[in-house]
Amino acid sequence: MSKVTSGEDLQRRLAVEGAPLIDPGRPGFVTATFAWRAPEGSPVRHVYLEANGITDRRDPDANALRQLPDSDLWVLSREVPERWRGGYGFLPRIEPIAEPAAGQTEWEWWRGVIAGLVTDELNPLPVVTSMGLPARSEAVMPGAPTQRWWIHGVSPRGRMTEEVRSLAGVDRSIWVYEPPGIADGDRPVLIVFDGRVAAVEIPIAPALDRLAERGHRVPLVVMIDSIDPGLRSQELPCSSEFLAALTGDLLPYLRERWDATGDPASVLVGGSSYGGLAATFAALQAPDHFGGAVSLSGSFWWPRLPMAGSSIQERLADREASRSRFWMAAGELEPRLIEENREVRDLLRARGFDVSYREFCGGHDYVHWRALLVEGASALLGRADAGHVCGPRPESVPVPPES
Repeated sequence: MSKVTSGEDLQRRLAVEGAPLIDPGRPGFVTATFAWRAPEGSPVRHVYLEANGITDRRDPDANALRQLPDSDLWVLSREVPERWRGGYGFLPRIEPIAEPAAGQTEWEWWRGVIAGLVTDELNPLPVVTSMGLPARSEAVMPGAPTQRWWIHGVSPRGRMTEEVRSLAGVDRSIWVYEPPGIADGDRPVLIVFDGRVAAVEIPIAPALDRLAERGHRVPLVVMIDSIDPGLRSQELPCSSEFLAALTGDLLPYLRERWDATGDPASVLVGGSSYGGLAATFAALQAPDHFGGAVSLSGSFWWPRLPMAGSSIQERLADREASRSRFWMAAGELEPRLIEENREVRDLLRARGFDVSYREFCGGHDYVHWRALLVEGASALLGRADAGHVCGPRPESVPVPPES
């Protein structure tokens, strides 16, 4: 457990090490100590830790910090995997967290609870904000793989253009990024769902700038705004209408206006959560338009009652393999969808598709997706000096770990 023995000891270590404090644990784990400092005169009587993939929202008492005697510091030590990386924050409250009210869904209840989430002021890393949710701090354990594409605090070197364009009958922002090293014509394409996150909230442009530096083919990156949760839940889960807008409207426009390639093998689509589901659906249903999909923590649990629609698993039951390729990743600490991601991986491979798959030590979290999106795109696009996209990966060649 933590070596912190007093408020004075804690203050001293936090000043030197920053938060969270990390101490040895049993093999494969470390003990992470999280600390929250109450403002002067604060009426807070309860503080809870919310850590992606680590804490269980259904058991708030297990995540409760304790106040140190004669101190404004609240602390909680938790054993976590030594490879874990994730977003976290604190829930300071006057009243304890109560169970959902009668007739309230768990998600509605939890959205209300985390509205009070605050970041860790003792953590030196930049905070992460996405999808209109409260900002979170980032925790990185000693064994967490280095994110070789993501860089904090670096300005992009390419050109970003924001356009307002009607797509699927909705006027929305579409961001187009031209990274350094992109070709003048016949450009590969990467279409990204939840584009506001990728373009503005957690901008991936600096990571994309590294593609040419490392010898990879450089795509035109097109990021589509999902507008709001309601529209997102209509368009991204296997919508034939939205897919028709991509193939019949967006792709022709990109070829005409942005010199995008007409070769489907060099047109990728990618996203996370619902976006991963949408990317997989697009590459399955329209292989003559999309030759590759990057699916990160795909919501392959969809649909559940009362939702209507055919799941990816059902669509694969009698699907013949096409030339579409799939690069998938999911979190080991995503209990609500990890098994479904493994199931889709196995079904794709059984039908003869080219699939690369990996798991990361984390939850449903942009802290991982921001790097994995570029990792997957780079793998599917292949090397610039190869003269073609990557072919099928032999089963004897292991997928490299997240790095």
